[in-house]
Amino acid sequence: MPIKIIRQNHQEIIGRGTVLLSSPPAADQTEDFYAGHIVEDAALLSRAHAMIGKEWKRDLDPSALQTAQAEFEAGTQSFLEEHGVQCVITISGMNEPGIEIRANAMASRGETLELVRARLALDFDLTTSREKGETSGRDLGYDVQTVLLALGPDERGFRKDAVVAGITDAVGLINAKLGVSETDKRTSETLD
Repeated sequence: MPIKIIRQNHQEIIGRGTVLLSSPPAADQTEDFYAGHIVEDAALLSRAHAMIGKEWKRDLDPSALQTAQAEFEAGTQSFLEEHGVQCVITISGMNEPGIEIRANAMASRGETLELVRARLALDFDLTTSREKGETSGRDLGYDVQTVLLALGPDERGFRKDAVVAGITDAVGLINAKLGVSETDKRTSETLD
């Protein structure tokens, strides 16, 4: 069973496996764009790790948001090191319909991006962002395979359950590819 830790500006869910689901705090993350509930549901169903930034209102002090973002980044980096995470899936909201997928160079070269894309393509219209080739930078700057999913209004709303199921399945596929399976987890629980 995953453990939930509530911090001042974010929540951590300590699960199992090699995948961290993430929803960082952002300036435009009003209730309409907030994806934290999707990350939490997917993490609990897949028993994955999660870092969930709290929902921010647009009229809040920008320095408070910057502090929250810095704390979130530091917490995420520490989490990656402590728990042996090999893949981060960051989930956010966007105005356009569908799901946009971007990945850092590590995920683009490996099978991680393709596993996530293939699973979500079963149920959704996907757009792979190729603006500047492979994406890097602050939002995808971890030293592990990182995939960013931007969810449209319908995907965060009435299709939320299908999104959660797709992400949960993708986490299972990635864990299996990276060497962690449900049978390994059940065996280790039996032996403990």
